[in-house]
Amino acid sequence: MATGLCLWGEAWHIDEPFFLAIARHILVDPRHPLAFDFNWYGWSGPMALINNTPPVLGYLLAAALKVAGGTEFWTRAYFFPFDLAAAWALLVLAARFLKRPLWPTLIVLAGPAWALNMHHVMAERVMAGFALPGLWLAVVGIDEKDSRAWWGSAALCAVALFSKYNALFVIPPILVYGWSRELSIKRLALWALIVLSLFGVYQLRDLLAGGDAARAAGRVAEAASRMAWSSPGHKARALLAFTGGLSLVASAWGFLLKPPRAILIAAAVFCAALFAPWLDLPAPVNLVDRATGFLFSWGLLVGLWALARGPRTRGAALWAPWALTVAVLQLAYWSILARFVVFLLPPLTFWLWERLEAERPEALERCGRAGFGAALLLVLALGAVDRRYAAAQQDAVAEAVALARPGHGRVWSAAHWGLQEYASEAGGGELDLRHGGWAETRPGDVIIVPKANTNVFQARGQILADVHEFAVGSPIPLRLISGWSGEGAFYSSAMGFLPWSFSTESVDRFTFVVRR
Repeated sequence: MATGLCLWGEAWHIDEPFFLAIARHILVDPRHPLAFDFNWYGWSGPMALINNTPPVLGYLLAAALKVAGGTEFWTRAYFFPFDLAAAWALLVLAARFLKRPLWPTLIVLAGPAWALNMHHVMAERVMAGFALPGLWLAVVGIDEKDSRAWWGSAALCAVALFSKYNALFVIPPILVYGWSRELSIKRLALWALIVLSLFGVYQLRDLLAGGDAARAAGRVAEAASRMAWSSPGHKARALLAFTGGLSLVASAWGFLLKPPRAILIAAAVFCAALFAPWLDLPAPVNLVDRATGFLFSWGLLVGLWALARGPRTRGAALWAPWALTVAVLQLAYWSILARFVVFLLPPLTFWLWERLEAERPEALERCGRAGFGAALLLVLALGAVDRRYAAAQQDAVAEAVALARPGHGRVWSAAHWGLQEYASEAGGGELDLRHGGWAETRPGDVIIVPKANTNVFQARGQILADVHEFAVGSPIPLRLISGWSGEGAFYSSAMGFLPWSFSTESVDRFTFVVRR
């Protein structure tokens, strides 16, 4: 959590501007949180047809903006209780199955998936603060036959699901674990019904109101299915590489469990086939990224083999359905995302540690210390790069303001994320294709075209303008987002199949088009 705290003050990043827009509207009209138009995909339209997340985060974020005055650091700090709840829940949950739960818990919390995602004001942060304590309470209720804990877990998981639909991952592991401990089908079914209650009421209300949320989710899924990066080969690569790269320490533990040479070779052959050139998308894949994907995936598969072979551990009835459910939901989602893969890491890490406790107890202290140190070094390096990338969006807008015609020129973003947010603060915004796009701009305006971004809209035809470039670098040879030939794509596999990549390319490069 301390590594995440270091990032609280970074510039608004990735999808945060989307939720900030909802929160700001709630401060004006709290009864109608989505009753406004917003430009997120390059065109302005009703937020109700764009948003596919329940409004819990919006109301919490509106309160945070009111209290914090809109500053990045204090707005993010407002959500710290959710961080504490999620981290504490992981520790006490691990403690129910592991003899030495602190090291694996710290390794999860210090890893890049947790530290770089859970400081954002996005729905997963709130969801984790309800879902993980809900999982722990459910286990307590099952093991100790504690009805208050059992039904309390149902209430927490219901709120988690109402915060983010991905919280569906809590249901199968609790049902499987409860069934393995001989809970009645009736009791399990009633628990699941309570968990689904808020979600069901919200969906019914949406359906009666016209089905805007369902249509928004359908549009995202439909658009994603048409993209090349939604191909089964790319998704399989990304899921394995993201999981292996983000659980790098835990994946390495599989090799300590003495896998047979035949397993090592079989896993290597599979990964070599998966990362062979014939499954590449139209863009070429460089040799370093191909080898990185191979190694991340190979380590993960060896770890999975170690878990699949016997003997069965006490926690397997919880860890296995938890990991499998997240993996299936992630494959069904529009993109592989580190902010959802993060929920796959606790069960894998805790399960592998449980195996180490049974088979290699003499290696535990060494594995714990080395693993935590490696995770911490990696996240500090990646965090510095990520902070530099986020700040670059803010710096680019400041540079564009200086280039714009004084008193007349506006600053426009030809993409979204943080760049869109700060362009809007400067009196401009994202280009709107429904209102002319580039043709909407006027002499003296400055259009910022980034490289490492999504929904980048290039000019069509010739435009009379002066062009300037602004490159942002980092001496750390790691990249979470590769804007050129790399596969680093921490925030979405739409940009590549690696969670992070080895690279010295620019963190981002901006082209400033100053209209004459």
